[in-house]
This record gives sequence, structure tokens and C-alpha cells, in this order.
Amino acid sequence: MKERMKIEQIHTKQLLRERRLLFTKAKLKAVSRTSALLSGFAMVAMVEVSLDDHKQSKASVPLVTTYSILTCLVVGVHLLALMISTCILPLVESGDLLVYEDYETMHIYVELAWVLSTGFGIFLFLLEIAVVCWVKFFILMRPAAIAATMIIVPVIILFSIFSLHFYRRIVVHKLSHHKNELDRIEIQLTTVKPSIVNNI
Repeated sequence: MKERMKIEQIHTKQLLRERRLLFTKAKLKAVSRTSALLSGFAMVAMVEVSLDDHKQSKASVPLVTTYSILTCLVVGVHLLALMISTCILPLVESGDLLVYEDYETMHIYVELAWVLSTGFGIFLFLLEIAVVCWVKFFILMRPAAIAATMIIVPVIILFSIFSLHFYRRIVVHKLSHHKNELDRIEIQLTTVKPSIVNNI
């Protein structure tokens, strides 16, 4: 009986570990695609946006400075997430992460890459879209820049609300899952303890 329970526990742990690795692999692939795409778009925008109209205007200096800072942040955040996923993904795909002792440390890096790419990076990219519109239309047509801002601000707000709601749901689910695990372990311990006492 005890041997059967141990085999079931080992099998369950193995299945959970494999499921976790599949989820990690999917996250890292999503991070790689998203970060490469958005950092590429930011670099193209930086190269393609013409700043000739801003050479004579001192009023646009803060705008161009904001644009350059935001572009560097977008590219830097996405390249950091891409580097993390590029370093860890081969370990996951080869199966070496199954035997990696410090999986929790690796899991922190995966979550960091995930948050940088899909959370903070996309938020910065949306801000950059608004700033690019201002850089492009500041001198020529300010109503176009204002219209772009009026469109992008609700998108940023909806993105933030969805991100916070989604993160909250994940945290609640994880807490519920861990509570169920602890309850199950407590039940197993309370049922095993009396049987050990009875056997003595």
C-alpha cells in the first residue's frame, strides 16, 4: 500500500514537472517572438522617422528627447527578455532542465522575461506609438497627433486593466492550487500517522 502511494506520488510529481516545463517552453517561445518583433519595429521606427522638421524648433527638443529615451527603453527591455529566453530555451527543449537542480531560480528568470516582454515591453511600445505620432506630426499637423493620442490612451488603459486582471487571476489560481496541495498533503499525513501508530 505504502509502496503504491510512493509510486503514484513520484508519477504525479513527474507529470507536474513535465507540464510545468511545457508551459515554460511555451512562455519562452512567446517571449522570443514578441520581443524580436517589437524591438525590430522600434528600431525601424527610430531609423525611419524623419527629424528634419525638428532641427529649427527648440520647442520640440523635449519631445525628441522623450522619443529617443523611450525607443532605447523599448529596445533594451525587449532585447533583455530575448536574451533570457534565448539562453534558457535550449535547456528546456533538450530536457536538461528536468535534471537542473535550481529550477526555481531558472523559473524566476523565465517569469522575468515574460513580464518584461509581454507586460512592461508592450506598455512601453504603446507609449512609443503615441510619441512617434507626436514626433511625426508635431510641426506639420498637431490635430493628427492629438487624434492619435486620443486613440492610444484608451488602448493603454485597457491594456493595463487587462494585464492587472489577468495577473490577479493567475495569482488567485496559483494560491488556490497550492492550498489544495497543502490540504491534500495534510490529509495524507493525518491518515498515515495513525496507521504507523497502530502498527507499532
